[in-house]
Amino acid sequence: MIDGYKILHLPVNIDELLNNDLLLFPLKVSERDGEILDKPRHAEYWGQIFTLKNNNVRLKGSLHKYHNNGLHNYNDFYFTELKNVIFDLCYKFNITPEITEFNNLEFGVNILIPVKVEEFLKSVINYKGTAFHKFNIRGAKGIECEKDHFIIKIYDKGLQYNRQGNLLRFEIKVISMQYFKDNGVKIKTIADLLNITELFKLKDILRGVFDRILVYDNSIKETKLNAKERLNLSNGRNSTYWENLIPNSNDFENGNDNPEYKRQRKKYYRELDNFKKLLIKYSTATTQKDISILIEKKYTELLNIDNEKRDKLIDILEPPKTTEKGQINILNIVGVCPVEEEETNRICLSCKKDISTKKKGAKYCSKKCKNDYTNPLLNPKNNLKKRIEKIRKYPVLFNTDTYLMLSVIERQIISQPNSIFPN
Repeated sequence: MIDGYKILHLPVNIDELLNNDLLLFPLKVSERDGEILDKPRHAEYWGQIFTLKNNNVRLKGSLHKYHNNGLHNYNDFYFTELKNVIFDLCYKFNITPEITEFNNLEFGVNILIPVKVEEFLKSVINYKGTAFHKFNIRGAKGIECEKDHFIIKIYDKGLQYNRQGNLLRFEIKVISMQYFKDNGVKIKTIADLLNITELFKLKDILRGVFDRILVYDNSIKETKLNAKERLNLSNGRNSTYWENLIPNSNDFENGNDNPEYKRQRKKYYRELDNFKKLLIKYSTATTQKDISILIEKKYTELLNIDNEKRDKLIDILEPPKTTEKGQINILNIVGVCPVEEEETNRICLSCKKDISTKKKGAKYCSKKCKNDYTNPLLNPKNNLKKRIEKIRKYPVLFNTDTYLMLSVIERQIISQPNSIFPN
């Protein structure tokens, strides 16, 4: 899920950082005369690198590796583990997550695919006309495609860490946080990574990018093709062909409005459409579709919540409507029934209706109200408390209660009655 990151301006107290027993910032000294050099000082802790220079601190690393004491990031990294890493990192180095902004951030998945990773990499052509290029990352062979605000990386994770099976890493490295804003994702600070609603959005982005990658089927039998079709497929599987074919609006006077640019653009899409039709006609492989499904399945698994629960969770966390006076209207919060009558004698614990006519000991007016009141997936307060209890049940090195950040709406929900949990 969330992996590498870079923070160019870490808002911490430098003196406290230098005196932190977990870090060691060696001084750079001249071998000739022993003079202390004005060079950046580095310290590392579980794969996270702190760099101190000119009263500024930079931090980069991998939150996934931090979870594994800096050793690796080939295993699954769940949302619950991500939260524990954030709490632990911020506690140990006195980092305030709400004001600590990312400059780069990586997200992706490690998945076992049904074909050899090397073979799949050979079939990848481009992403929206931009070619992939080979790269090596700590012993792993892979390909990457660089766009204005992000980089797509696909590589053999199993080869990198000598793991068995066809372990593929597919990730997006955001090199400009504008990318999140353009895609409607509200991730800017460390604290934003605790918002599961925003993390869900990354799944759709991840799969959407993968589905737009142009992939060739190397198993196509060219003997079944006529001369024109063989030429089209031969051209189409060559990434350089598409790079030369797609026009750049910056090369034309008046840019997108230039008639020649529009003509060349139409030609590009016509050729691309013909190539895709040939792939559909002659390809028998479903590799890209299969991997796309695996990406979504794995990402959902890492969030550890199914779609039905997710939809209800998102509904609950949506800001409730306010009245004309700006007060929160409790009737718009999921799981709370409207009050139809004034409270008299015995009332339903859920909807507050009069249940004086019901048998002695009755607490609810209907089975629906009972479910609304007791089911933690339908009752917003129960849901919120359930999530907090899940955080607390996992063993951590310190008390995380002070780092539990609730919004104004969530604090209002947690303070209301109508819960199966004791106050």
